[in-house]
Amino acid sequence: MPVYIIKCPDCDHQFKGLVLANTQAPKEWVCSQCGSHQAKPIFQYDGEHPLENVHGAGCPCCGGINK
Repeated sequence: MPVYIIKCPDCDHQFKGLVLANTQAPKEWVCSQCGSHQAKPIFQYDGEHPLENVHGAGCPCCGGINK
């Protein structure tokens, strides 16, 4: 499950988006702060999502917090 960092050019808000396994990323992202439809992914964490495997060292999408 890839995790995306999304940035809105209208309000500069950054937020995370998770795309479930075996699905496609949205063609259009909507800003969770201002509702703009201009938000775009600026980074994608590739590889397994931490909920798909055990991770003792934390992960980027969870803020690096140990579970």
